[in-house]
Amino acid sequence: MQTLRQLVLASGFKMRRKVFTQTFCQEKYKRYSTTPPGVKAEQQFSIPKGILGQPTCHTHPHMIGPGQLTCGITQAEYRERRETLVAKLLAESQDAHKNHIIVIPAACKQYMSDKIPYTFRQNSDFYYLTGCLEPSAVLVILKTPQTEDFKSILFVHDKDAQAELWEGPRSGCAAAARLFAVDEARPVESFQNFLNKTTASSRSTLWYHSESPANPELHPSIRASLRDSTTLADPQRSLHFMRVIKSPAEIELMRETCYVGAQAINMAMACTKPGISESIVQAVLDYSCRQAGAEHPAFPPVVAGAARATHIHYVANNQLLGDGDLLLVDSGSQRWLYNSDISRTWPVSGHYSKHQRILYELVLAVQKRLIELLSEYRPPLDQLFDSMCRLLGQHLQQEGILPRNIDGNELIGKAYRLCPHHVSHYLGLDVHDTPLVRRSQPVTSGMVVTVEPGIYIRPDDDSVPIEFRGCGVRVEDDVLLTDAGADVLTALCVKEVADVEAIVGKHSL
Repeated sequence: MQTLRQLVLASGFKMRRKVFTQTFCQEKYKRYSTTPPGVKAEQQFSIPKGILGQPTCHTHPHMIGPGQLTCGITQAEYRERRETLVAKLLAESQDAHKNHIIVIPAACKQYMSDKIPYTFRQNSDFYYLTGCLEPSAVLVILKTPQTEDFKSILFVHDKDAQAELWEGPRSGCAAAARLFAVDEARPVESFQNFLNKTTASSRSTLWYHSESPANPELHPSIRASLRDSTTLADPQRSLHFMRVIKSPAEIELMRETCYVGAQAINMAMACTKPGISESIVQAVLDYSCRQAGAEHPAFPPVVAGAARATHIHYVANNQLLGDGDLLLVDSGSQRWLYNSDISRTWPVSGHYSKHQRILYELVLAVQKRLIELLSEYRPPLDQLFDSMCRLLGQHLQQEGILPRNIDGNELIGKAYRLCPHHVSHYLGLDVHDTPLVRRSQPVTSGMVVTVEPGIYIRPDDDSVPIEFRGCGVRVEDDVLLTDAGADVLTALCVKEVADVEAIVGKHSL
């Protein structure tokens, strides 16, 4: 506990640490012997020098290690992911006598008003296969029946001095092939003509996710390329089943973003005092995440005092915090597109009241038991949700919050009414990651999931004793499944009553 207090109260609350100290094993991959027209990748993996369209190990050595394309991940790993995707889709298709054309677009820029862009966020599937952070690019993977090999072509914005004057440097075609270890890079303006010619040449399967397209501007031209001889299929399910199992490099990235998110909430606790606003707590979370190396928060945080915590997705965060309030915070960080997602509930005054503590310790006990169940039995997440409802019902009964004369489905139903959200979701490149992997699937090593039971009792809920009304409590951690059990990646974020009370209000803004 003393170590934790020193950590929180240290000068400037320094949260930086050296990351990825382990050396990642970089296997040598056989390069394919295709000789395509246009710009070709070199035979060996290497990161080109110079100012390109995104940080590199040469321009940003404080962020990216030597030989890595993005923080912690090598060109070889991105190449291996493309190989795995091709193999999965061919097995799914069971038709080796067609051309297979896989089209994965990048995200495009979004604008909040004329010429005022939102912060750009890359399409997760595209990033997972390329490591490319540039907008409006397109990855095309071609597999013909005549060869066992495939060809990766990346369509990017080429160098343009006028555009780069306004928007910053681009990698351009000449550097992109080598940087992203693809076989060929072409100007994005040539994509539509290329796709039309490719689909017209022979019977083919076009693998493209057409629902909620990543780039709506490109979507009509992709649909227009379909011919009578072209079958449209969706690659996203296979991609999600790949993404849900994290590689060793991804696990290190998840550890780091969970560390950052956990420390940010610890700092928010330390800065909480009666009379400050929810927006101040939000500002502390935002600053702490960025100061520790995150690009930005993983999502708009919930900073909900008092009865506002009974609104599960309250994000206005604009009210003052009172002396007797509980504060529910749901926050996370995004670091190199990998996300953490953490919830804690603490007393604004620094001490839980009797009835606040009953509710908080009830939720905490349920959460701990659910993590034990996850570690011991590996239940599907839907089954874990059933366990949450049952455990909440039993604990609420024991405390006299629910009637003692009900049981079975009636008890579970009343517990669900007080916690109407799921107890878990997958976590990774997206906060609610890989939604095509259903929560009825068995969990397995390499998955990262949340465990987040809660209780939300509205002020006007006369079915529970009055002293518990108007309270919202949630405790959420991020858990890595390993062969040895469950590894709580957010364990540094305090949650025991004594630890929480020792931190709240101890740091001056």
